Amino acid sequence: MDANAVLSALIGGKASRVFVEAKGVRFVTTTVVAGEIKEYIPVLAKKKGLSRDVMEAAFSLLGLEIVKKEDYSEQIPLALDLIGMRDPDDVELVALALALNYPVWTNDNDLVELEQVKTFTTAEILCLLEG
Repeated sequence: MDANAVLSALIGGKASRVFVEAKGVRFVTTTVVAGEIKEYIPVLAKKKGLSRDVMEAAFSLLGLEIVKKEDYSEQIPLALDLIGMRDPDDVELVALALALNYPVWTNDNDLVELEQVKTFTTAEILCLLEG
């Protein structure tokens, strides 16, 4: 999972439906992404007039699994080649997707344009859940 999808869910966006409706789905991410989410919670809480404490509690309840870097570190060189120049912050997420052969849930165009990693936007996931 990319940070933008989680942050959208935490402010009550459409992404929150995915967490509720996608039964039996394993949501995974990296320590880097989890750190980015924690960094932006106070900013979004203030911007949206939401409680920071409630957003932090909601984040902890999402059941997001944070995968250790050692589990995907072998894929980092390839991920650097694929996305490092466009968005170095996404290198570890791409490496994780490659290592697990999982798609990435993101609304980030840099990731969506990658041919080597399958991605789903929130809208695409919601369509799949409705179908």
